[in-house]
Amino acid sequence: MVYLYAIDIRALPDPKENPAALHHISSSRRKKVMKYLQANDRKSCLGAGILLARILPLYGENPEKIICGPEGKPRAENVHFNLSHSGNLVICAVGEEAVGCDIEKTGLEIQGVAKRFFHRNEAEYLQKFHGQERNDMFFRLWTWKESYIKMTGEGLRLPLQDFEILPKGEKIQVRRGDEILSCHIMEYNIPEYKVSVCAEEEEFARCVKYVNPL
Repeated sequence: MVYLYAIDIRALPDPKENPAALHHISSSRRKKVMKYLQANDRKSCLGAGILLARILPLYGENPEKIICGPEGKPRAENVHFNLSHSGNLVICAVGEEAVGCDIEKTGLEIQGVAKRFFHRNEAEYLQKFHGQERNDMFFRLWTWKESYIKMTGEGLRLPLQDFEILPKGEKIQVRRGDEILSCHIMEYNIPEYKVSVCAEEEEFARCVKYVNPL
């Protein structure tokens, strides 16, 4: 089963002004937090650390013992996780097998992105939509693709044009060349955001679990 957790960073202090907040996260995460120059970036990184500190022990894992997989993707010893942040939210997807997640605060479509970076079939599919529907579909496609490359650990080493993710009936299908992949994508409803989780597992929790700040 794949679970999705979220934290709203607005209630968090800037750890530069309130160093005590760093005591709630791992030592490696503390160093990472303080490397950021902007307060909001420090709070996002702090929020990610709090999620890991609260969530990983639920799976019998120590946040201090995060390891890197073969692609350099962080994971715990016996559970897979992935983080993403946008706007005021940080999310963390957790599963027994490889998992990736992406959250994007919605707004206007970034002009030229679909034509330059999406698979040609995705760009053509997007042409069917107009106005707000097109904006919504653009961000849905974007989070599908980001969650997939984060699941595989390939990141932007895999060009976004080299694989296709489109709705097929009630499911979202991932295709690389002629091969239809067995991964699965789940979308979560958070107002003002688009959120997608891609996983090798088929079963997803239906709701987001919100973690209280400090």
